[in-house]
Amino acid sequence: MLEVKDIDLLSETGFIRDYVNGHLMTKPFFDFTYTDEEKFHKRVDDLHQRAYKREELAEYFTRVHTNLPHAEVAHEQIKKLKQENSVVVVGGQQAGLLTGPLYTVYKAMSILILAKQQEERLNVPVVPIFWIAGEDHDIDEIRFVYKEKSKRWKKHVFHPVEDASSASTLLLNKMELKKWVEELFATFPETAHTNYLHTKLISLSDESVTFVDFFRNMMNWIFGKEGLLLLDAHDPEIRKLEINYFEKLIDEVEHVQLNQQKGALAFAEAGYGEPIVTEPLNAHLFLEVDGERKRVDYENGEFYIKGTNLHYSKEQLKVLVKENPERFSNNVVTRPLMQEWLLPVLAFISGPGELRYWATLKHVFSHFDLNVPPVIPRIQMTFIPAHIQKWLSQNDYDVRPFLMGEMEQVRECWLEEATEYPVDDVMKQVNEKVRTSHHPLRELAQQIDPNLAKLSEKNLAIIENQLQFMEKKMKNFIRQTHSHTLAKFTETGDWLSPLNRPQERIFHPILLMNVIGEDGFRRLLSTDMSVNHLHKVVYL
Repeated sequence: MLEVKDIDLLSETGFIRDYVNGHLMTKPFFDFTYTDEEKFHKRVDDLHQRAYKREELAEYFTRVHTNLPHAEVAHEQIKKLKQENSVVVVGGQQAGLLTGPLYTVYKAMSILILAKQQEERLNVPVVPIFWIAGEDHDIDEIRFVYKEKSKRWKKHVFHPVEDASSASTLLLNKMELKKWVEELFATFPETAHTNYLHTKLISLSDESVTFVDFFRNMMNWIFGKEGLLLLDAHDPEIRKLEINYFEKLIDEVEHVQLNQQKGALAFAEAGYGEPIVTEPLNAHLFLEVDGERKRVDYENGEFYIKGTNLHYSKEQLKVLVKENPERFSNNVVTRPLMQEWLLPVLAFISGPGELRYWATLKHVFSHFDLNVPPVIPRIQMTFIPAHIQKWLSQNDYDVRPFLMGEMEQVRECWLEEATEYPVDDVMKQVNEKVRTSHHPLRELAQQIDPNLAKLSEKNLAIIENQLQFMEKKMKNFIRQTHSHTLAKFTETGDWLSPLNRPQERIFHPILLMNVIGEDGFRRLLSTDMSVNHLHKVVYL
C-alpha cells in the first residue's frame, strides 16, 4: 500500500483559508457552506425539485463510451444517470497533451472519490463526470508538457499545430506526435514501465483524430475502469441540448453582465482581490466566425462580435443559436451556469483559481433562481520517490519547506552551518580594514590633483574586486567540498517543487507512471483519502 499523509500548506490568510474554515466573510459568496456537514443532503433536496434532459445525456454518453475500452463500466454509470434521483460530481479541464499537468488527473481522482463516498452516504446514485473544455481556443496552453533536460525543466512543445477554433476541432498530426513522444521518452530514466508506456501512448494517438480525442482516450485509459464519464463541452450533440440555455443567456444578458460585475466588486471589497477582470460590456459568450472563436459583447441592445463588423439583435442571435448551436460557447462566467442547467450537480470539484472566481458568481446564479452548488477543492498532491524520502528521513528534514519551493533557503542554511571556515566574517573584516587603510591615500590624492583622486578611487575598486574574486574562489571551493550533499538538496527540490512550483503543475502523469507503473497508479486511485484542502504527500 502507498502511504499518504495530509499536510496543511495553505497560507495563514487569504480567501481559500477563510473558505475552508467557514469564515463569515466568505459565506455571502456561496449557497452551501464548505464546513456544513449537511451540505450534500441539502443539495440533493435542491436538485430533486428540478428536471434534466437525462435520456438525451444518456444517449450522448452511450455514443462516446461505446467505442472506448471499459464501455461496460461506463454503461453502468449511464444507467444510473437515467434515474430521476441521481446526481453528479463534476469538474473539468482543458484537453492538454498527455492530459496536461498532474493536477488534471488529481481533479479526476477527486471527482471519482467524492462521487463514491457520497453515493454511500446519501443513498442515491452519484455519477462522476469529467467536463472537457473542448471549446478552449488557447492552443498554446495545451500543446506542451515539461521535460527534464540537462537537469533543468523545460517546455517540450508540440509545434505542428494546424489552425483551429477549438481543441475539439484541432487535428493531430500523428507522424509529428509520434516524433514528439519519442523525443520526450528519450529524456526519461529507463524503468520496467518505460517501453509499455511508450507503446501505449503511440497506440492511443493512433486511435485519435483531434486533441480532444487524444485527451479523452488517455483519460479513459487511466480512469475508465473507475467509471469516469467524459463530456466534451463542445461536442455538437451537447450544444444542441444547450440551445434553450443559450437563449436564456441571450435574453438575460444585461442581468448577467450587471450581476457578474456586482459579484466581482463584492469579492474585491471583501479584500480578496480580482479573480476575474472583465469589461462590463462582455456578454460572456463566444461565437465561432470563419473558423475563429470570437468574444461576444453587448451594449445598447445589440450584440457585437469582437474583431469583426458583425452585430446582432437578441432575436437574430437566438435564431443563429437554433440554426448553429455548435458555433457558440461559454466563458468562465457562463460555463458554470451551463453546467448547472445541463447536469444535476451535487458538487463541483475546483482548483484554487476556480474556487476564487466561482465565489463571484452567486448573484448571476440567483438571477436564474439557481443555487451555487457546493464547491469542493480538488485533491492537491505531491508524490515522493523512495530514494528522496530515504534522504529526507536520514537527515531528519521536514518536507514542508521543499514542498513550498524553499529548497534553496534550506540548502544555503545547511551550507552555512556546515562550513567551518568563517569566510563571510573574515571578508567583512578585511574589506573594512582595506577601506580604512586606503582612506588616507584617497585624501592625499584629492589634495594633490583631481585626476589622482579619480585614480585612487579606481585603485580601491580594483583592490575590492580582487577581494571579491578571492571570496568567490573560497566559497566555490567550499561548495565543491560539499557538492554531493548540495546535489541531494537540488535533486529533492527538483522532485518536490520543480521550478519552485508545485510538482502537480510541472509533472505530467506519464512521469509518475514511469516511476510506479500503471498498476501503481491504480493503487494510488484505490488509496483511501479525503477530498479536502489538505495537501496529500504520497510516499512511493
